[in-house]
Amino acid sequence: MKSKIVRFVIKQHKEKLNTNETDILIKSASRSSSYAIRESKALGLTIKSISGKKIIEKLPNGEIKILRDLQQKQDSEKGLKKGMVLCRK
Repeated sequence: MKSKIVRFVIKQHKEKLNTNETDILIKSASRSSSYAIRESKALGLTIKSISGKKIIEKLPNGEIKILRDLQQKQDSEKGLKKGMVLCRK
């Protein structure tokens, strides 16, 4: 029953907005994350996020702490890359 409702809602959104399912999910994720951030600020909780190549923590009083610098992942020694097909001999 629940899946029928979900399919119906998605179908309505597709017809109204003339967009695909991915766009609907992106919009709903954006709305829910902005709502969660607003709620966290109202409750005085810290918010952690990624800004550039750093993980930062925004405190309720407006301060920003840098928790960690992110480094680019090194290539593996064997030269394997994403999407390569491996064949067993």
